[in-house]
Amino acid sequence: MLFALLTLACDDKKPQTDDSIEPVDCSTRPIDLPSPRGEAAGVWDASNSRVVFFGGDAGWPSECIPQTEFSDETWGFHTDCDTFQRLEGTMPTGRGRHAVALDEARGRMIMTGGRTRSGTSGDYTLLDDAWAFDFATDTWAQLATGGPKARNSHTLVVAGDQALLYGGNTSKSGTSYKPQADLWSLDLTTNTWTELESDADAGVRLFHAAAVSPDGGTMYIYAGADENALLGPFFRDLWAYDVASATWTELDDGKDGPKGRIWPSLFADDGSLYVWAGHDDKKLGNTNELWSYDLAGGGWSQLTEGDVHNNNAAGFCDFPADFVVPDLDAPERRYAHVGAWTGEGFVTFGGKTDCGIINDAWTWSGAEGWREASTATAGEICLRAFAECETMCF
Repeated sequence: MLFALLTLACDDKKPQTDDSIEPVDCSTRPIDLPSPRGEAAGVWDASNSRVVFFGGDAGWPSECIPQTEFSDETWGFHTDCDTFQRLEGTMPTGRGRHAVALDEARGRMIMTGGRTRSGTSGDYTLLDDAWAFDFATDTWAQLATGGPKARNSHTLVVAGDQALLYGGNTSKSGTSYKPQADLWSLDLTTNTWTELESDADAGVRLFHAAAVSPDGGTMYIYAGADENALLGPFFRDLWAYDVASATWTELDDGKDGPKGRIWPSLFADDGSLYVWAGHDDKKLGNTNELWSYDLAGGGWSQLTEGDVHNNNAAGFCDFPADFVVPDLDAPERRYAHVGAWTGEGFVTFGGKTDCGIINDAWTWSGAEGWREASTATAGEICLRAFAECETMCF
């Protein structure tokens, strides 16, 4: 696999400040570095200017076949100094394909479900627990068990005093899926679950993405797949759930938008939705496209094209060096990554790539575009670092 040079010159960082903010001494920050991983999940902690993320699968693929090594690590990535910090203490069970959401009013991250197993073969153990990570104390507390059936690959958003869980997969198998269409509410004041719908209008889906409007009044659901998630076709539709009226509306069928995909990121601000990355069901597969959706007028716009498919694979796990024409101003193509909305843009970390798993961090905003905040040590295609490449990854 491709290994890039790691540069963590923390004491050279000069974070932007104003007169009302005390400057940060980046030389005092830890220079920890998480290993490459996919299937982690995280949120933005504005009070500490960091992304907090948990878990993930750090198993390195063997000849393009996934291997599992589930992490129980909690990490913070501080954007003021572009540094990682491993957060110690008692952690939930290591897992992947869990869902998290920002509980901004209470200063914490809510986490539900996921899957785990010992070893690299056999059925998975599905989880039905709910946890909260407190930003002020950097500690985890278990909130609830039971409620929704144990699952993975679902979504979670916080809307007011409730966390809304939708869909997901209840199969323990690694090669078949049982997608769900139920919608549940976790009361964040009493820590009790209530089923709101057993068969939501948006239908069965897993590997989809969710976001919530800044006022907490609307949950958005985008893309994903059904029981055909192994090969596709994947979904490309966009739905809105009005929390007050408990009604669903299909906003867009996706025919004039991004290709169908699984495991993208979806973000919401006051007027737009943003879709980043994911795995599509066409020749490209993993993508690094960035799209926006106009909530007022409807319709999709592509903000960055990303890598462009150029040459077909010769066979399974046999990709030529010129498989794509890379967009070197954008992050590596990926899915199953961390994506966290900051209010002005987003931060992305890690994920699964054509060349394994990755551990870089990037930021994006409408004003500045893409910025590489921490360099990958593995997982990038060869053409991102070298002019001469024999295959896509070497």
